[in-house]
Amino acid sequence: MTSAWRFEAIGTAWSIGTPDPIDHELRSAITSRIDRFDRTWSRFRADATVAALRAERSVDLGPDAPAILGVYDRLFEFTDGAVSPLVGGALEHLGYDAGYTFVPGRGPIRVPRWSDCRLTGTVLHVPGPVVLDIGAVGKGWLAGQIAGMIDQPCVVDASGDIVNRSGRTLRVALEDPGDPQMAIGVAEVPDGHAICASAGNRRRWAADLHHILDARSASPTRAIVGAWAGGPDPAWADGLATAAFFADLADDRHWTVTLDRDRRARIRGLPGEVFS
Repeated sequence: MTSAWRFEAIGTAWSIGTPDPIDHELRSAITSRIDRFDRTWSRFRADATVAALRAERSVDLGPDAPAILGVYDRLFEFTDGAVSPLVGGALEHLGYDAGYTFVPGRGPIRVPRWSDCRLTGTVLHVPGPVVLDIGAVGKGWLAGQIAGMIDQPCVVDASGDIVNRSGRTLRVALEDPGDPQMAIGVAEVPDGHAICASAGNRRRWAADLHHILDARSASPTRAIVGAWAGGPDPAWADGLATAAFFADLADDRHWTVTLDRDRRARIRGLPGEVFS
C-alpha cells in the first residue's frame, strides 16, 4: 500500500492503506458511515440512539442491528452467557464511564441477561433499563463495512482490528500484553480475512480492573491476559477475540490464540506461529 489515510474515529486511531489515495467523495462517505455508527451505538454519547435504552423498553437501532446483535446472540449462547452487550452498566459502575472517571462504585451490580431481550426487525426490546455496549463486536464489524466501501485493494486498521483486502497475505505481529514493544508470535492473514485482538492491559485502571467483563459475575476476567482471532468474518473474529477469554470457539474458518497469566499459549488453527 503506497497511500495511507489516518484519522481518529469512535475514540481510536484508524489507518486505511490503498495503492492510490482515496478521493474526497469516498472519504466523506466513509466519515459519514462511521459517524452514523457512532451516533447509533456509542454508550459514551448522550445523544446516541442506544442512550434511550437507559429509560425506554423498546428502541429502533436501525439497519445494522440484526447483523451486530445477531453476532451477540451466538456469542452469548456459545459462552454460556459470559459475553453480552449488556455489560455497559457494569463497566460504568466500575468506573469506565463517559467521563472516564475510573472510580469504582460501591456495592455489587448485576448484568441483565441478554436472553431476556428480543429483537423484532430493527427494534430491540429490553426488560428494563440497560446500558448497551457492543465493544466486543462493533469495531471489527465496522472495519469490515468500511473495507467493503473501498473500490481498490486496501488494508483497514482500526487500532488492531485489521481487515485485509490488499490482494496479498499480511504478516501481523501478536502484541505481547505485558510489553507492547514485543510480540508473542505472528499471524499470516490472507487476502479477504481479518485479525482482531483483545487484552486487559489496553483499558486497565484501579486495582486490576479492566474492560473485559464476565457478564455472569459483572467482574473482569482474570485467567486470560490476551486473545487474538482471525478469519473471513471481521465481526465474528472480533467477537471471538473476547469470547476466547471464556471458551474455546475456534472453528474451521476462524482461528484463535489465547495467552494466560502464566504465559501459556493455547493455539487453535493459527496460520502462523507463537514464539516459544
